[in-house]
Amino acid sequence: MLLTLEDPPTARRFALFDLGFRPFFLLASAYAVLSIGLWMGLYFLGLPLAPEGIPPTFWHAHEMVFGFGFAVAAGFLLTVVQNWTGRPTLKGRGLAVLAGTWVTARLLFLCHAPWGLLALADTLFAAGLTWAVVMPLLRAKQWRNLLIFATKLTIMLIANLLFYAGAMGWLEDGARAGLYTGIYILVALILTVGRRVLPFFIEQGIGYPLRLKNSKAVDLISLAGLLGLWLSEMFLPASAATITFALVTALPQMIRLFWWYPPRGLWAKPLLWVLWMGILWITLGLLMKALAEGTGMISHYAAWHAITYGGIGMMTMGMMARASLGHTGRSVFKPPSYLTPLFIALAVGAVMRSLVPVVLPEWTNLAVATSQVIWMIAFGVFCLRYAPMWIGPEARGR
Repeated sequence: MLLTLEDPPTARRFALFDLGFRPFFLLASAYAVLSIGLWMGLYFLGLPLAPEGIPPTFWHAHEMVFGFGFAVAAGFLLTVVQNWTGRPTLKGRGLAVLAGTWVTARLLFLCHAPWGLLALADTLFAAGLTWAVVMPLLRAKQWRNLLIFATKLTIMLIANLLFYAGAMGWLEDGARAGLYTGIYILVALILTVGRRVLPFFIEQGIGYPLRLKNSKAVDLISLAGLLGLWLSEMFLPASAATITFALVTALPQMIRLFWWYPPRGLWAKPLLWVLWMGILWITLGLLMKALAEGTGMISHYAAWHAITYGGIGMMTMGMMARASLGHTGRSVFKPPSYLTPLFIALAVGAVMRSLVPVVLPEWTNLAVATSQVIWMIAFGVFCLRYAPMWIGPEARGR
């Protein structure tokens, strides 16, 4: 008798709150589309969407940093901390409450709720996320990770409070200081995590034996440069110190990009080159920032969008795409084919938003509109295609 053994079919199950990446990657991707759509309506049509008390650009920046960016960071940290410690992170009802707090803060912001209520909702989310990340690290006695990520999350919370203090008129220039601090913390998270995982991903996924270089000295220069850049941005903006530290921060990233560029095969691996290009855009943005501060030939907005649209945008989509595949039992070595055009689209959008206005200033409005549409399409398609993965169970029940 011939017996045929088959895997039992996987039951359809709602798994959205099984692990941190699921709800927060879904919310971040959806909000990437919604927030830019609203910003486009304000930017080009003058719709009264920004709350009173802050410039419209600050409203846009806040929701991209503390809305979109912080949600991606939350999903990533709640997932990798479980890997690092072997201890469960927030899930089920607790994860749903934390995600609901983030949603509440976004809705209150869009509805122009009182600043105090907005600050309370955002602070509750940041404090809840910090607790959820810190406790497993504390129980596992991973003191180095605890110091690194507890510090960054705490500063992120303080940065948001600075923003609200400025919006309410309690602290002069508080809104600007809070926004810049938030951006630098997101960049610091990307560079910290990128230094840990990108060489490993390339070594494991390039398809041939390879050993990439790292250096403690380069790590320290990168850390010192970014810290100095943040401090100069807070207390000595548009100064020689800002220019110097922007260049000092860019230098180690240039070295890393050279070290982490494999001799062949990178551009055939979309989940690798998208992360490499994310670091490239951050580096380019830092160089543009130094040029903007030093000569005034380049707009500050162009430099910031190279860092945010190009760097943070490509890194977040790339990490969400890879982590979601790996943590739902799917192969990261054979990613969906539609990811490649999405990553290329983001790269084109970054060029349109940060470089075209510098080279062809008369095309600025067209370039900005094009970049916004590209962003919304890229993240919209990504969200729709990945949503079943985030909501449903692991592949083959794994």
